Amino acid sequence: MNSIFKYLRSKLHVLLFILLEIFCIIMIVRFNVRHSSFFFSHTRELTSKLHEINSSAFDYFALYAKNEALTNENLELRRALKSNFVIESKKVFEVNDTIFKQRYKYLPASLITKFTNGQNNYITINRGSASGVEKNMGVFSSQGVIGTVVEVSDNYAIVQSILNTTGFKVAPKIEELNDEKGTVVWDGRDPNYLSLENVNKYEPIKTGYHVVTSSSSKAFPENIPVGTIEKIEKKPAEDFYKIQVRSAVNFGQIKTVFVVVNLFSDEIETLEAKVKESESQQVK
Repeated sequence: MNSIFKYLRSKLHVLLFILLEIFCIIMIVRFNVRHSSFFFSHTRELTSKLHEINSSAFDYFALYAKNEALTNENLELRRALKSNFVIESKKVFEVNDTIFKQRYKYLPASLITKFTNGQNNYITINRGSASGVEKNMGVFSSQGVIGTVVEVSDNYAIVQSILNTTGFKVAPKIEELNDEKGTVVWDGRDPNYLSLENVNKYEPIKTGYHVVTSSSSKAFPENIPVGTIEKIEKKPAEDFYKIQVRSAVNFGQIKTVFVVVNLFSDEIETLEAKVKESESQQVK
């Protein structure tokens, strides 16, 4: 403590000078209109800048909450899409007497882990059977198709990414033609590009056309983005185009996804099982 007092005594003349300077500035600002106006105008400007910096800092730390709010808002908008419902007629001859019956619901989830550097890529999400997630359910992000669920525990699920060479396929349609065409697969090379296969070379397809999910897809609702046609090759000896599609999803950026729950899937599978059983009995 004594050393502090000794130091202050040695600097007493400096401290006195500073105090006198502050006192002089206060007196000049207080009793001089011109200096007073200059001081207060610049003080307000500095205060505004400090408030702006402070607000920016708080906005930055609030990004997570804002992102979560936007995710929920996008989910609510998707729930209201017309493609999310089927029209159920109540009377045979009255076309207008219909109601919309919900076909899909969506479960938001966050990524726990993701792998995009191999031939067979998977992601782990924080939703499981306790939330209603089951195998074969589709998963997409705000950008587009991600994959389908292949394993489920109580609180987590493993999703087979579209970037997979072991048979993952998407039933697509060309948005501009409003027509189902071919099959989308990944060749295991560049994660930014997919292949659209089995498209007849006489189809009027052009670069820039958008590939989306079709109505015949069991795992996904219609019109979820898959990618954009970037390159088309047509060889005389082959009957099909070789089409390169730039993926709509940047797998390095995704953090939040949606699991698709098809509310009619059990009913559809039951009917299909009955048809297969009937066909097998006829064969016998």
